[in-house]
Amino acid sequence: MPFRSFVTAVTLVTALMVAVALAPDVPSLSAQSSVPIALSGAVRSPEEGAMEGVLVRARRAGSSKTVTVVTDAKGSYAFPRERLEPGRYDVSIRAIKFVLPQTATAEVTAGAPARLDLTLKAANILELSHQLTDPEWLASYPLDEETKWTAFRDCSRCHTMLRASMSTYNAEQLAWVMKRMVYSAGSSPMTFQLPNEPQTKNWGRAEWGPPTDLHVSQAKAVAAINLSRGMWNYELKTLPRPKGKDTQVVYTTWDLPVTARPHDTRMGKDGLIYYNHFNDNAIGRLDPKTGETKEWRWPYRAPQGSFAPTGARTLMGPDAKGRFYIGNQAQEGLVVFDPSTEKFRFENPPGGGEMMDVSGSHVDGYGWRVGGGAAYRINLETFESTAVKGARPLNAYDVAADSQNNLYGSARNGQYVWKVDAKTLQVAYYDIPAQPRSEGGRGTGMRRGVTDKQNRLWWGGYDGNFVGMLDPRAPAGKQFAIYPMPAWFFPYDAHHDDVRYTWTGGIYADRVARLNVETGEWSYYLLPFEANIRDINLAPPRAGGLSGLWVGHNHQGKITLIEPLAP
Repeated sequence: MPFRSFVTAVTLVTALMVAVALAPDVPSLSAQSSVPIALSGAVRSPEEGAMEGVLVRARRAGSSKTVTVVTDAKGSYAFPRERLEPGRYDVSIRAIKFVLPQTATAEVTAGAPARLDLTLKAANILELSHQLTDPEWLASYPLDEETKWTAFRDCSRCHTMLRASMSTYNAEQLAWVMKRMVYSAGSSPMTFQLPNEPQTKNWGRAEWGPPTDLHVSQAKAVAAINLSRGMWNYELKTLPRPKGKDTQVVYTTWDLPVTARPHDTRMGKDGLIYYNHFNDNAIGRLDPKTGETKEWRWPYRAPQGSFAPTGARTLMGPDAKGRFYIGNQAQEGLVVFDPSTEKFRFENPPGGGEMMDVSGSHVDGYGWRVGGGAAYRINLETFESTAVKGARPLNAYDVAADSQNNLYGSARNGQYVWKVDAKTLQVAYYDIPAQPRSEGGRGTGMRRGVTDKQNRLWWGGYDGNFVGMLDPRAPAGKQFAIYPMPAWFFPYDAHHDDVRYTWTGGIYADRVARLNVETGEWSYYLLPFEANIRDINLAPPRAGGLSGLWVGHNHQGKITLIEPLAP
């Protein structure tokens, strides 16, 4: 499977600006030569000349929205007029190994297009280290693959690998650091939370007990790649910038309130984007047309003094009535939010899991929940439930209902996908093939997934580093399709758009990927900002059958819409 690319990050430094009429040699976006242009230019460097695959970002003064385009093979970029309203824009870039030597601005008017040419310079070692994505750090580490898997597999749920690489603790010190970092919530660095009992009383104290063997082995791995013995003694390896179709895309990024940590994003019945807060008892709403946000909070439900972490891991829905269902993390129970009334409802259905799938509830009024090896069919009005058990445990990290409200599920390290028939409550099992896997993948199972209109299940095989598809209608032996991902991509979720494309994204990669299911062609879109992606949400196909993708930046308080311009 070819892997064509992406670019990594650069800090907010920028260069040369000239406001002149659009030059005739600057192309408009993709093949649509008639698209009116607001701002265009060329990106060059002394080392490369014209630079393809540089992300150019424009943000109007006082706005919460950033629009990003990518340079083509001639080093040219162009912002459609419909994307940039008149005003003064700060312009910045993302290009691995390069930075802009000074800040740059452009004045966009309602008249002639503005032009801004940018000249980049080579990044120094510190600037480069802050540009590397996690797959690049993992490729750079002089460690065997098994050690990388064991030591670093889940680090990026809370922070990037830059934090480990820049640390200066030695192995003995790091063993205690590792022990302190393994707390219950897995929250991002902005909101540190104490672990649950019985650890809370002695947390961080000597009587808490010594580090485990795993903590010690992780500490040795980090000490081997950090700055405890001086500057890195290994090469910082980078992936190539985007090329070809991977440059034909427009990104729109909205800043959320500074403390927001969007774990999941969902499009509501009103067409607005809803997100849950990983580190707070809150649900928020973004209006993409205005950039305005609104947040609602529900009470802390755990016993006083318990230190049960705040926040919500999952946002499921909307159901047929537009309601959302939120996993209440360590505080237990389920939070139901109705945007039409702006009120919360608290329920304690059986199962105890985070997930409450309601995607098929329009069929019969039932949602689904799992826990303790069983599935529970739940009446969404009365919350009366029926337990379903099978020959093998119905364990699941995520569950997904199809168009008939049949339920699929699989555990994060599960060896099989199970399916509950909504009418008979009978359970079927489908063993996940052991191969193929790609570099960085050692496991199997499902992290998050969703069904398409053909009632096929698509999911992110995070630990196996693959995207999976199950078609239960297919003959035995042909029911699964497993698509390996590039090294250390770790896909968290996967959605098919019911036209021809399947999308995925992950915690580590700073990029999303689109598969043309008909041809097997992959496109990889580097995001304009650091992106810790969990759940993803499709933007419905536009004219020409091109779907897009909504993603939340879980650690950065942003939401980005990715819109490809080429099939």
